[in-house]
Amino acid sequence: MTPKPLLARIVLVASAVCAPLWAQTPLFTDGPAFGGSKVFSEGMNPLANPARFGQAPTGYYFSFVDGDQRAQDNKSLLSATTGGDPTTLPALANAPWALRTRAYGLASTKNGANLGLTREEFNSMLFTPDPVAPSMDGRRAVVDRLNVGGGGPAQQGSTTAMGVNLRVERWEMGEIFQPYTSAGPGASFFGSAESDMLNATGTSNRSWNLALDAGAVLELAQGVRLGVTADQLNSKHLWDVYLQPQFRAGLQLDLGQIAKLSLESDLNSVERMPFPVKQQASAASLRFGLSSAAAILVGVERRKIDDASVTRGGATLQIRTSSLLLAIGFQAGQDRPMKSATLMVN
Repeated sequence: MTPKPLLARIVLVASAVCAPLWAQTPLFTDGPAFGGSKVFSEGMNPLANPARFGQAPTGYYFSFVDGDQRAQDNKSLLSATTGGDPTTLPALANAPWALRTRAYGLASTKNGANLGLTREEFNSMLFTPDPVAPSMDGRRAVVDRLNVGGGGPAQQGSTTAMGVNLRVERWEMGEIFQPYTSAGPGASFFGSAESDMLNATGTSNRSWNLALDAGAVLELAQGVRLGVTADQLNSKHLWDVYLQPQFRAGLQLDLGQIAKLSLESDLNSVERMPFPVKQQASAASLRFGLSSAAAILVGVERRKIDDASVTRGGATLQIRTSSLLLAIGFQAGQDRPMKSATLMVN
């Protein structure tokens, strides 16, 4: 078997067998959604492993993320349901969620330290298939975040890297609750769930969250790394969402001189904003160096919210020089595909 088919088979098999885990917003085009990794991140993303902060070259990083994530067939089923077709309700119960994300980020890295300001905006909908009174829960959530963290090898030549990250977050949330009007002909939700929920702009509630994250990476052998992360080590209630610690583990393998394979999985299921239900996701990714200045990252991610899941694939093109990084990422999906761009200068 030639190397390229072997690598493709490894990624496909790994994506099928990984247990689900939750996926964070891929700020700085640095995460599983675009072929990267949370456990073995490149050191820019404040929501990834702080032990990897020492991997990021010194510089100023700018980030933008935009796009949708949905349960399989959610868009078509939601359109039919809000159009008055009650027969779609049982199917919508198997595809009950949609999430629209927009995020901006600015980070500064130097000598393993990461200082960042980020903003994430979420519009979401979650269908509750109650047999008597089914309903749609729409939410607008916005978080402004300051993070200060540091990580890297304890000493020169060390095979273990460790890191911590402190996040101070100001959350805003607004809710749109839409009960089903009837189960007969012409039944519909009040208004349009698509426009009212995934395009909502208002928020009415405010709250603060203080979170502590930690992580470590151990070089087991040459070209073989084990990584672990723990985020939101301090539990916190944000309205009806109970934020608890989530633990994640991953394995990374060097495949020759130019490729790296990363596999990772959460070890538990937790609630995360803006959904008041438990979430998980799984990911497998491959980084392939085209040259000293260019690399392609490809990956697959399986995301599960409550009992509904979806599998998506993504890719990123990176261009690096001694003073510049440009990364452009794209993830296929329903409605508005997720996309991201990162620029670093030093």
